[in-house]
Amino acid sequence: MEKKQSTVVAVPCSDYDPQKVYQAVRAGIQALGGFSRFLNPEEHVLVKPNLLKPAEADSAVTTHPEVLRSVLRLLKEYGCRSVRFGDSPGHDTGTHALERIGFSADEPVFGARLTPMTEEVRVDFSEGMTEKEFWFAREVTESDAIVNVCKMKTHALMKITGAVKNLFGLLCGARKAREHMRFPNDGLFARMLVDIHRCVKPRLHIMDAIVAMEGNGPGAGTPRQMGLLLFSTDPVALDSVFCSLIHVDPETVQTCIQGEAMGLGTWHSDQIELLLVKLGEKAADTVMSVGDFACAYGSPDFDVIREQTSLLARSLSMLAFFSRCPVIDAKKCIHCGICVAHCPVPGKALSFRDGKGHPPVYDRKKCIRCYCCQEMCPQKAITASRWGRR
Repeated sequence: MEKKQSTVVAVPCSDYDPQKVYQAVRAGIQALGGFSRFLNPEEHVLVKPNLLKPAEADSAVTTHPEVLRSVLRLLKEYGCRSVRFGDSPGHDTGTHALERIGFSADEPVFGARLTPMTEEVRVDFSEGMTEKEFWFAREVTESDAIVNVCKMKTHALMKITGAVKNLFGLLCGARKAREHMRFPNDGLFARMLVDIHRCVKPRLHIMDAIVAMEGNGPGAGTPRQMGLLLFSTDPVALDSVFCSLIHVDPETVQTCIQGEAMGLGTWHSDQIELLLVKLGEKAADTVMSVGDFACAYGSPDFDVIREQTSLLARSLSMLAFFSRCPVIDAKKCIHCGICVAHCPVPGKALSFRDGKGHPPVYDRKKCIRCYCCQEMCPQKAITASRWGRR
């Protein structure tokens, strides 16, 4: 039998009951060979959850605290002596996001400490295909190994945010705007994300898909029950399985396309071994095709951007007419100005042109459709809409 290139482990888990989650995370890691396959207990380990912004645990905006706690507990049980966990979101701080879901900067969690990730350090990367250097949070340079604990969510620019996209949080918050300007479309941006992975070489990827986010993700969508935890050493394969579960062709998702093209992993289902691990059953773990797994556990009606902009539209100056644009719902907007502050475009692509008493207004000629405004809006007032209309 031909050996598959990558393995993705799937463990059904119906809810965030602490013991259920712990058992599911332990089973998933064991199915891949256990932490001994990925880590030396003497290494300095950085655990990177998705902490887009401070939000309640049940909102599906962040990695759920019980998944993060289970990973930290298992690292402690394995014998890891130096473990930190944190993120550097685009708005506010990872510390505040962790405090919102029940963690404290003063209290270690199974010996692991919350770390702020606010000081940046330059890292040279001569092998980079898009960047020859990155400005990472200092904790990245002080760690021997990274464990990526991502969240299954939709994304206005990239369609999905999963394993590949989550490591964008290794760049300090303010640095992210510069990268959006340098890589202003999904293809270029995906190549930069892949280079981050090639540079830091994370050891393991764990996806919280017990409750995912659909619709206006990654920060303003709707929670959607999926009942799964996914594990892999290949972030492209993991994201490809994510795509299959929501019935999106991974060949239409740039993090999958560029990830394979740049040697990070594979999105092709015939190169992915899907290992289903069910807890509490005596039967052996089940090897499935990705297609059969998606039929059994997927959601074909998952609310996600599915259409592609045509090649013609991408090549013409008419791109703004064909593609989606961020749009502000005046009824929800509170005129806080966070969207304006986080616009990375020099001179800003949106402003209070009509005064602070009205919602900000977009300059469509300047807008690069990075959706930083949509990600950061605290009122969920910004959506991606075709032709810039609601």
